[in-house]
Amino acid sequence: MTFQRAIPRAGGLAMSPAALAARADETWVIFRVLRDAAPRLGIKPKVVQTLSALLSCLKPDRGMICFASNAELQRRLAGVSDKTIRRHLAELADAGVIQRRSSPNGKRYSTRDPQSGAVEAYGIDLSPMIENRERWSNALVEAELDKAHMRHLRTKILARLAWIDDRGHDGIDTNVARKMLRRTSLTPALLEDILAELDNRISEEDERHPPYPSDVPETKESQTDPMTATAGQNDRHPLKSNTENHESDLREEAEERDEDCEQGMLVKLQIACPSAMEFALEPVTTWDAADKHARMLAPMIGIDHALLTKARERLGLREAAITVLAMVQLQPRIRNMQAYFRSLVVGKRSVRFDPITLLDRLVAGSSALSRCI
Repeated sequence: MTFQRAIPRAGGLAMSPAALAARADETWVIFRVLRDAAPRLGIKPKVVQTLSALLSCLKPDRGMICFASNAELQRRLAGVSDKTIRRHLAELADAGVIQRRSSPNGKRYSTRDPQSGAVEAYGIDLSPMIENRERWSNALVEAELDKAHMRHLRTKILARLAWIDDRGHDGIDTNVARKMLRRTSLTPALLEDILAELDNRISEEDERHPPYPSDVPETKESQTDPMTATAGQNDRHPLKSNTENHESDLREEAEERDEDCEQGMLVKLQIACPSAMEFALEPVTTWDAADKHARMLAPMIGIDHALLTKARERLGLREAAITVLAMVQLQPRIRNMQAYFRSLVVGKRSVRFDPITLLDRLVAGSSALSRCI
C-alpha cells in the first residue's frame, strides 16, 4: 500500500473569517450543481446525501480533507449502515468526486511538523469535487437539455393521444400510453419511439389529411407508362413468358407458406406473453411491431440499450424481440434481469439458448394453465 502526502494549499497560514466564508459558500454552490447533475452522471440520490454529510464535517481552516469517522457519518445520515457508507465512498471515488487517503492504521487524522510546518493528512479529500466543477456544470447543462427535450416529446405525445380520443382509434389504447408516460424510467429514445409509433398509426387512420406533419420525407413512387409495359410484355417469347410465370407462382406459394409460418409465430407470441401485450399501443401483428414493442419494454425491465443491441446482433431482430417479450412474462421469477438476459445472449447459457423453444414452452404453459382454469 502506498501513502499519499497532502499539504494544505494555504501553506499553513490562517485564513480570515471572510475568506473562509467565501470558500465555504463556493463549495456548497459546486455541491448543488453536482447534486442537480447527479442523475446525468449516474450518481444515486443516497450517494449525494453521503457527500453532503462529508461536506458538513469539514472543519474551518483545515482544507478540503474530511477527518470524520464512519460512525460520525452514520450519525449524520440517521443510522445508515457502515457497509452502505463504504459503498457510497467507493462510488464517489469512482465518479471522481473524492479521493481517499488511507493512513497506516485506517484512521483519519493529520499531523504537523513543528519545525517545517509540513502537514501529513489522512482522510477523505474533497478537492476533486472543486477541481472538476466544469465537468459538473457541463453535465448539468446536458441534463437540462434532456429534460427540455423530454418535456417537448411528452407534449407532442399528449397532443396525439388527445386527437385519438376525439377521433377514436380501435388499435391504440390511450390509457396504456398515458400510464407509460408516468414511468420514472422514461428516456428521450423511448419517448421518440412512442411518438413515432403514434404518428404511424395516425397516418394510417387519416392518410388524406394527416393531422401532423410526418418526420419521414416522402418519396415519389415511380410511375410506369401502361403502353410501355404492354409493349415490353408483347416482345417476350411466349415460352419464356410461361416459364417465368411458373417460377413466379412457385415463389408466391413459398412466400405464402413463409408468411403463414410467421403469422403462426406471432399468434404464439401473443398467447405466450400476455403481460407484455398489455402494454402494447397497438396489436402486435407484424414482426416490425414486435421489434418496436420489445425496444420499448426492454429498459423498463432492466435491459439496457447496449445489451439489447448485442442481442439483436447475435440472435436477429425477430428472435431478440421474442426473448425480450418472454422476459417480460418471466420477470416475476427472475431476480436479476440484466444478468440473466446477458447469460442468455452472450454468457454460458447462450450456447444452448433457443428463443423459439422458449416461446413454445411458454405457449405450452399457457395452454396448461387455461385447461386448469
